[in-house]
Amino acid sequence: MISNLASTALGVWLSYAAILDLKRLRDGAWDAYAAAVVTIVLALLSRRRDFARWPGTTEIVAASIALAALALFHAGMLDELVAFWLVFFAGNVISILALWAALYHPRTA
Repeated sequence: MISNLASTALGVWLSYAAILDLKRLRDGAWDAYAAAVVTIVLALLSRRRDFARWPGTTEIVAASIALAALALFHAGMLDELVAFWLVFFAGNVISILALWAALYHPRTA
């Protein structure tokens, strides 16, 4: 549950970085790379303990898309607008699914 809450915070931060701090993503974005990598690690940890495994798997895919978008953007192979939308949606997907996984605990009869 703690790993899901931390992933929620990292997903919100990725969305924030894409919307309000685009200059940081343009300049270096080492912290965005680190946030995506840490999200992948946290999703791998949470997949073992969660009721459903699909939110963690989807978080891994979303964080991988964010990593790829940032890397391609900094390599000059991806337009800034496309990189913005990919990082923004990846952050939204990560935060929503991680929060859902943290809160969803069905009763087992």
